[in-house]
Amino acid sequence: MIMRDLHDDLTALAVEWPPTPDLAAAVAARLEAPAPERRAWRPPRAAWRPALAYGLAALAAAFALTMAVSPSARSSVLEWLGLKSVTIERREPSAPPPRPGALGSGLGLGTRATLGEARDRSPFLRLPRAAGLGRPDAVYLGAAGVSLVYGERPGYARAAETGAALVVQQFRARVEPFIEKTLGEGTRLERLRVDGDPAFFITGAHGFAYETEDDQVRFEEQRLAGNTLLVERADGLLIRVEGRLARERAVAVARSIG
Repeated sequence: MIMRDLHDDLTALAVEWPPTPDLAAAVAARLEAPAPERRAWRPPRAAWRPALAYGLAALAAAFALTMAVSPSARSSVLEWLGLKSVTIERREPSAPPPRPGALGSGLGLGTRATLGEARDRSPFLRLPRAAGLGRPDAVYLGAAGVSLVYGERPGYARAAETGAALVVQQFRARVEPFIEKTLGEGTRLERLRVDGDPAFFITGAHGFAYETEDDQVRFEEQRLAGNTLLVERADGLLIRVEGRLARERAVAVARSIG
């Protein structure tokens, strides 16, 4: 009833409506007119850069997955890149080659010398006569002793870090009062006797202190990535044998020093 009354009231109103326009003619004219030039919408740089980065990352991931699971696809791509004959292998990094220069020059052993000069300076020097060693490849004079350096020998593994297989040092000194005070953590010290003389076989990182004949205390750093045998002989000679060798081989070297 209410809706009917509202309809009657609205139709009874006297309203002057404007003339109805010719819509059909206007639409036809608009269709016949040439289309205006449209410019492509571009997002701000701040908006498209992250999207581009995500897109490239997704593309790279898809490419890597395809290369991993599809040998035929991998072969085709490598051939297209001109890399089909290239072989890529995963390996553990190897030790760097020894630095250029004379054998033992980077070990801080002292001044390079001839064997004759070393004997003149240190009359106590004796060469090891162990099988396979022969004459040393390099001789160095330190503040209190002599160092003999040997390159690769049959039965003696060369240390890639230094290029040397063995270092034999001789001092007029004693080591007994200081040996246990200069060993690092994780170092193993084994006491033994070599022809009745006190000796120490050391594995792990270490240095060692010793007392010279003139009552001076000196410290020697570890030279090689290997084991060390220290023998304090009754005649006052302190022998140090260091390299990648077992205890028995180190003892044989020390015993061969007359």
